[in-house]
Amino acid sequence: MKWIKAVLIAMTLALSFNANALTDVDEMIFKNAVNDGDLKVTKKYIEADKNLVNEKFFGWAPLQMATNTNQMKTVEYLISKGAEIDYVQPNAKHTAFHLAALNGFTEMCTLLAEKGADVNIKLYGGVSLIRYFRDGQVPEMVDFLTKLGVKDDGCEDKRCF
Repeated sequence: MKWIKAVLIAMTLALSFNANALTDVDEMIFKNAVNDGDLKVTKKYIEADKNLVNEKFFGWAPLQMATNTNQMKTVEYLISKGAEIDYVQPNAKHTAFHLAALNGFTEMCTLLAEKGADVNIKLYGGVSLIRYFRDGQVPEMVDFLTKLGVKDDGCEDKRCF
């Protein structure tokens, strides 16, 4: 009798976990809304399932997707709903702040820094953003990032990558 009860409980839990899972169509609609800055649709999905704010889609969090397409209002909303601001994408090792900087979105960089992003998380291989832009000969970004508090303490040449 106990094993029947255990099976019923397990089935109930499985059904309740799957009830909030996005269908393929809903996932596409949600991701497009985040990327396109459609705040009305983004809010609809987040309000229906608070966990979506930090859900990962091929390793990308909604905050990174919105940052990568410079969606300021969506980024502000996601942060207000508890988005993990310093999440590091496991393959590329990018944070939302990295994506903003690499795309040249200075207003987005400022917003993320003001909201508490760790501006000194290193890029892949331990490279600092300052080193990346200095080596790429983009002095205006070096100056901008330095003013935001990004340190020039990237890896040593012999230890990069």
